Amino acid sequence: MSTREHLLTVVEPTTGGDATLSLADDTVARGGAASVVMVITDRVQRDIRDFAESEGLSWNEAETLALEQLRSHYADHLGAVRAGDTPVTVTSLGELGANVRGRVGEGITAVAVPERLLSKFSVHEFTNSTGLPVIVAPSRAA
Repeated sequence: MSTREHLLTVVEPTTGGDATLSLADDTVARGGAASVVMVITDRVQRDIRDFAESEGLSWNEAETLALEQLRSHYADHLGAVRAGDTPVTVTSLGELGANVRGRVGEGITAVAVPERLLSKFSVHEFTNSTGLPVIVAPSRAA
């Protein structure tokens, strides 16, 4: 019996931080599954703070609204190319390293990470700790 491909797709919800989504699209189109992990970096928190100030919202209101919109966006994006009943999981986390390793569950066959997040995270360390291949997605232009 062959193992079904399941890509854990890491995104930073900022301009160009979702370069891994095309890899998730390809995986789902082949009949595999994709899970999306949003990494909420300092850059993302600044964007949410700017959004709160421009809209006259509290930090909590802006964060809740922004994260729900992002979850919906990623789920809709992958759902549009979904083959069969491929699950799409979107989760918000803080730092990349340990939190993403904690999301590697049974059935995950590879992890895609945007190049721009690698300064905070070692591909070699992740590969050694999980035993999974890591695909580095080059940053996309804005």
